[in-house]
Amino acid sequence: MFQSILSNIAIILLMHLTMTFISDNHKKIPLFFRKVITVSLVSCCTIILFYLPIHLNENFFVDMRFIPLIFLAYLQGWIAIPALLIASAWRFFMGGAGTVPGIVFGMALPTIIALAFHPRSHLKKHYIEKISIVLLCWIVCDFPIIFIVPNGWEIFKNTALFRVTSFIVTAVILYIFIMQDRQRRFLNSQLEKMADEDPLTKLLNKRKFYEVVEEKRHTLKPKHYIAMLDIDHFKKVNDTYGHLFGDKILVEVANILKKYESDQLVTGRFGGEEFIIYLGETNINSATNLLENIRLDIKHTSFPYKEIESVSITISTGVSEFKDDNILEAVYSADQNLYKAKRSGRDCLVGPVQRYINEPSRRNF
Repeated sequence: MFQSILSNIAIILLMHLTMTFISDNHKKIPLFFRKVITVSLVSCCTIILFYLPIHLNENFFVDMRFIPLIFLAYLQGWIAIPALLIASAWRFFMGGAGTVPGIVFGMALPTIIALAFHPRSHLKKHYIEKISIVLLCWIVCDFPIIFIVPNGWEIFKNTALFRVTSFIVTAVILYIFIMQDRQRRFLNSQLEKMADEDPLTKLLNKRKFYEVVEEKRHTLKPKHYIAMLDIDHFKKVNDTYGHLFGDKILVEVANILKKYESDQLVTGRFGGEEFIIYLGETNINSATNLLENIRLDIKHTSFPYKEIESVSITISTGVSEFKDDNILEAVYSADQNLYKAKRSGRDCLVGPVQRYINEPSRRNF
């Protein structure tokens, strides 16, 4: 008996281990195929449990077929329906006594019950509710024992404690594994985010920016451009208003840049008061027009200081075309054009072909 229980638990945990592997490699597997694999795994697990019954006496045996189905329904919703249909069809063609009650009460109704609670699956620490779902599903599964099986009430009384204990223990073990895995993936995602983001502005840091650009340039339009942006006279802003206000300006400029992000435009913080932009555009004119919109947006934004004063800033921009596989050369060229913009009076854009200069800034900074 205990060997059968351990076999059921082992199959369920093997299913979870395989699904964990799929989740860890989700970036390599399209969403549709991930769903197909999930349905297949749960279906196979449920079907295998048909062949690993737990013998309670010489003439009566059960299995844990509803456990994989209710967990899938509770945690992932309607994706459990295809798994239920596949497992039910397999059980139907197996035939034998108790086929229909086994399908209806042993799988279908518990899955429907779990689906009803799916909207609440994100709630944390509702452990009593989660255990109650398993208990309710167990009672539904045992309904045929009480009312259909001869001497069903006696069998139910003699086996209830054992059955409910095995179901609850298995469900708790599986739930702990699932929650531990979710916590691990969450922590990994946070670590990846910290490694890829600039901690102040939340833009991509230099390393991640280069990595993303290398991916983009092989999938987007044939023309690619790199732009370097620098806040004009930023040291004077820090000296006048303090470094905390300077940090606030960096964050607000980053927020403006984020508004323009798309599949064709990637932004990052290069360092200090410098930002870097990748553009996948059809030609230099469309690229510079977009950069001019960003420059004007920043120029016309007021940054409040202590609710009694507002500060305006300007930026200088240098652009270069990204022609070969060496992104560092494109960055160097954009940086050189940035310095040309600085020497030309600031608050302007210098591109690889022609120069776009705005009227002189009205600010002292």
